[in-house]
Amino acid sequence: MKRSLQGAVAMLALCLAAPVLAADYFEPYPELRPAYPDTWEQPDDSIRFEFGAAYWYSWGGQNAGFNAPGAGAIDLNVRDQTHIGELHGKIEDLSTQTYVAARAGLGFHTTGTYDISPAAAGNIGTSSRIGYAGADFGWLPFGTMTDGFAVGGLVGYQYWKDAPDIGTGQYAAAFDPVTGAPTAMGEARDDFDIHALRLGVKGTAEFDMFDIQAEAAWIPYAHVTGALGGSAPGGFNFPGVPFTIYENAQTTLSGRGQGVMLEAMAGFHPTENLALRIGGRAWYLEGNLDAVFNGTAAVPGVGPVTQAEMTLPSTYASLFRYGLRAELTGKF
Repeated sequence: MKRSLQGAVAMLALCLAAPVLAADYFEPYPELRPAYPDTWEQPDDSIRFEFGAAYWYSWGGQNAGFNAPGAGAIDLNVRDQTHIGELHGKIEDLSTQTYVAARAGLGFHTTGTYDISPAAAGNIGTSSRIGYAGADFGWLPFGTMTDGFAVGGLVGYQYWKDAPDIGTGQYAAAFDPVTGAPTAMGEARDDFDIHALRLGVKGTAEFDMFDIQAEAAWIPYAHVTGALGGSAPGGFNFPGVPFTIYENAQTTLSGRGQGVMLEAMAGFHPTENLALRIGGRAWYLEGNLDAVFNGTAAVPGVGPVTQAEMTLPSTYASLFRYGLRAELTGKF
């Protein structure tokens, strides 16, 4: 009897506890914390890109002088007007205030005149090759690149091709074996290739819908190679030499130089990511060149007689290009 009573009490307690246990078992789990807070958003990107196109209406010139022993001075003077199309781009790291910029331009129409004394003079032809390509790394530690004012330095490389078409320049490609006179002529092109190191300063300023950009780069060293056009198809008559000497190859050039590159642009922003800019650009280079002359003497009754190669150092040499520039640039 006593054992039965104890069993009944236990069964009653279990029945009374069952609803409580069921309530605890089926109670919903507590709400899980979301993976990101409601106010989470992607942080601003510190990398900014610029790409655009530009037009440069430029005036250019070449000046050089050489002293040929026994023949006097040989002077090169070229003046041209060249329309140049350009593509450019820039990547900016706003967190470090640095950028990498690149540009490439090509002339699509050139006119002008040349005078290579005493050889020839005339108008520049339609096959001119004028262009450039280069890149800079810049750091603007003073100010801020996001908005306002920033200034700093740059280091870069510039390739510059300057080859106005002097189509009348010729050299003797073949000679008569008896008289030594030329029987075939080759074209002598005026052609300069410049590889330049750039060291400079750059500054930018933004004012709501406007901006100003300016840079000044010093060229401490430039390597110059090329060829001299406008050779004399009629040959050279040296004092005291009873026969004519003809160039048997184009006169080549090599040397070094130094100079400056300047640029200033003012811009208008019709939209947040678009800029229209106009300004000016000027490049100047001067240095020393060596012209290598190869000649063949036309000796009657003997035929062509090749002369020793002659190196003519320059008495002066300079190259310049300047003009008005306009650009359209997008930023994102």
